[in-house]
Amino acid sequence: MVFNLFSEKMQSLIKEKGFIEPTLPQKMGIPEIISGKNVLIIAPTGIGKTEAAMLPLFDKLSKKEHNPISVIYITPLRSLNRDLLDRLYWWANKLDIDISVRHGDTSSQERAEQRESPPDVLITTPETLSAILTGKVMRGHLKNVRHVVIDEIHELVDNKRGVQLSVVLERLREIAGNFQRIALSATIGSPEIISHFLGEDVKIIHAETTKEYEIKIECPKPTIEDRNISDDLLIGIDTTAKLRRLYELINLHKSVLVFTNTRETAEILSSRLRTLDSTLKQSVHHGSLAKEKRIKTEYEFKNRLLKSVIATSSLELGIDIGSIDLVIQYQSPRQVTKFIQRVGRSGHGIGEKSKGIILSGGEDLFESTVIANKACKGEFEKINVHELALDVLATQIVGLTLDEYELTDEKIYRIIKRAYPYRNLSKAKFYEILKFLEGLRLIWLNPTKNGYIIRRRKRGFQYYFENLSTIPDTIQYRVVSIIEGEPIGNLDEEFIAEHGQPGNKFIFSGRAWKIIQIEKRNVIVEPIEDIESAIPSWEGELIPVPYEVAEEVGILRRIALNQDLEKFNIDKNSKEEIKKIIEKQKSTHTVPDEKIFLIENYKDFIILHSCCGSLVNETIGKYLAAKLSELTGVSVNIKSDPYRIILQTVAKPEQVKKILENSDDIEEVLTKSIEMSTLFKWRFIHVARRFGILSREARYDKINVSKIIEQYKNTPVYEETLREIFLEKLDLEKSKIIINKIKKGNIKIKIEPGLSILGENALIKQFSDVIKPRVPEKEIFLAFKRRLLSTRVRLICVNCGEYMNILPVREVEEQPICPKCRSCLIAVLGRGKTNAIKIVKKKIKKAKMSEDEIKEFQNIRRSADLVAVYGKKAVMALAGRGIGPQTAARILSMLQPTKEKLLMDILLAEKEFARTHIYWKA
Repeated sequence: MVFNLFSEKMQSLIKEKGFIEPTLPQKMGIPEIISGKNVLIIAPTGIGKTEAAMLPLFDKLSKKEHNPISVIYITPLRSLNRDLLDRLYWWANKLDIDISVRHGDTSSQERAEQRESPPDVLITTPETLSAILTGKVMRGHLKNVRHVVIDEIHELVDNKRGVQLSVVLERLREIAGNFQRIALSATIGSPEIISHFLGEDVKIIHAETTKEYEIKIECPKPTIEDRNISDDLLIGIDTTAKLRRLYELINLHKSVLVFTNTRETAEILSSRLRTLDSTLKQSVHHGSLAKEKRIKTEYEFKNRLLKSVIATSSLELGIDIGSIDLVIQYQSPRQVTKFIQRVGRSGHGIGEKSKGIILSGGEDLFESTVIANKACKGEFEKINVHELALDVLATQIVGLTLDEYELTDEKIYRIIKRAYPYRNLSKAKFYEILKFLEGLRLIWLNPTKNGYIIRRRKRGFQYYFENLSTIPDTIQYRVVSIIEGEPIGNLDEEFIAEHGQPGNKFIFSGRAWKIIQIEKRNVIVEPIEDIESAIPSWEGELIPVPYEVAEEVGILRRIALNQDLEKFNIDKNSKEEIKKIIEKQKSTHTVPDEKIFLIENYKDFIILHSCCGSLVNETIGKYLAAKLSELTGVSVNIKSDPYRIILQTVAKPEQVKKILENSDDIEEVLTKSIEMSTLFKWRFIHVARRFGILSREARYDKINVSKIIEQYKNTPVYEETLREIFLEKLDLEKSKIIINKIKKGNIKIKIEPGLSILGENALIKQFSDVIKPRVPEKEIFLAFKRRLLSTRVRLICVNCGEYMNILPVREVEEQPICPKCRSCLIAVLGRGKTNAIKIVKKKIKKAKMSEDEIKEFQNIRRSADLVAVYGKKAVMALAGRGIGPQTAARILSMLQPTKEKLLMDILLAEKEFARTHIYWKA
């Protein structure tokens, strides 16, 4: 048994901890780690990967003398740092090993203590390791590093944080010499890439056979009860059925973790569950919530104070949140790897089975079925690494100049080339970046006979520490409905940058809205019925569905058309639902699959059904939009999902088919199109920040982006922006393969008029409800009326100054009268005007008043005059947002025949105020 390889003291602690048998990752990993090999351990969550890595290292530290810092443990999240410290502290304490955490939230006092008395084991993040590398004292401690452990490495490899870490490890190697590298990963589709990423001579340990999964798909059938309560819950019948089943499953289990794909869905499910049963102990967890709220939820869930938590990807990683006996995925998880990671949170103990249920319905069933099937067969997505990221390269070159006073170009090139993402870096590109950095005054380049001596510049310090994080700073804007006067959700800065002009229409929270104005961090909107003219809906950053999943959805459609579905692990109702959708499609149109693309049209929409996944459809969609715009001279609206490309255009379906069958310029057209897009502008800002051209505080709406882009055209900033977009947002290579198949006839394109069931689903999903407006004008007006009549106003008698009352507009009498002096001079003021009564009393007593107080009293008196003449109608007008006595007088002078007409005029005045008041002079 591998535990026998440890010292007697460690073996004793293992028994004390209750470890009887080593798990598979421990059996396979411990001997290799003890021997000093670089290893990558791949295993599901909850079967002792952390102990497999750390017990051998703890044993080594306890057996012989060592200098701090001997071990660095890197995790991708600060929350994992907190959790890991709790988990490892027991062992460290028993072995008299000092262990501590260092990240962005670490206090200055703790940092000073770590400099003076460094720990044996330091738990940190990639960004913090980048920071401490440059410190003179900490560099002295880092010379002692003998082992580096990277937890959840799969979360880093496919993004720029991972690229940064790969170079940082090579910089650490310059200080400490060769150290042992150990990485821990969940089940992943590209182990070889991760092993290369980790370093040289890495042994891959597949320890995946011990984890059992029980995966099911359920499509709850609506009941009579669901129909009865759906109106109360303000959701559709099918959604009510899923919610009811979710509620049942939570009550049938001890501890249930529910995953959704968006924050909005998580919030809606939580609120509807609360309506269904206010006593159910459940909460929500996602990245937009305050850190304190997230930590509180994690603690309460772990300690069984909550029965269920509804979360986004914020709880995917290995934070210990207690013994979960079921994971529910609400709708398709979109990727196999994501799904397995999430399901692995249940049965998170050694030898326990992980149970997962996907609650699905409608067309979503196809994708859910494919993902569950691929998960059971162990078919996972491949990883894409950011090759030659130029902005990260720039930051790391500057970092190297901070590590040492001066370096040769050859030394920097050698260090960078050792990092896997830069293994193909050419000398020409390297020198281009050096000269670009010199031009930005971030480094000194001193020519020599054999190359350059490179030194730091003062500006390099600020630049480097501003760019420790490669994650873009994103600002969220709160969306506020002018009708209800309440926040309805958040939009990211990216959406505001692209679509945030007053007058623009968009779809959000299942409804269409028009932007009235953007002020500070608020987007003031009003609901509209004009769904068809709205720009595509805002869903946030949805996980892209891979090509391989979408392709198999096409195959599943064909199987459902011709065969039964017995081999798929789905319930009876799911099979019936899939068959029903296919039969409906077949009754009017061809069933599109991976070999047959269908083009159909409705009004000015052309829908291309193509089972190619999120990135390929986005790529082909952008290409078609560019070509059709050029052809027709009219701009084309485009929205895609993994199975369709929707074009809003004056073009004909035949023109779309002809473009696809004769395409040979996709890369050229796309590059030109992207360079002119708002997406390019948005990404350019982030890349420019990482190059130090723009400060981190620079905001999209405060800078002339077009001018800066023109200034830096054909530079590394421009090149990196394009590279990033083509890697993360598009899939050019697979798109070329698809178009080639169309040319060769391996993919057939059929044109059929009218709207099929799959086409109708596309328009409902992407444009909320093209065919039928969801919120009638009457309902919008009633919501405004409820809000206005519920608005609390402050009433003050201007005649005696002895009467003041606060009450909702609806409770105000038709002709308000002061109960003290019986005067009708009752002023209406907002609740914030707390000093008004003092001003009135000053006036009555003829006391001396300041200029501001005189102006304030004049407004109070105008308000009272209006109430004396118009009664409650004046109170209603003055309760409107941004409506003062002058505007109220204008509204009331129209002498509206009904209160409804008065309310409508008040609403119009509110909108005008929201639209124009930011331009008023203070």
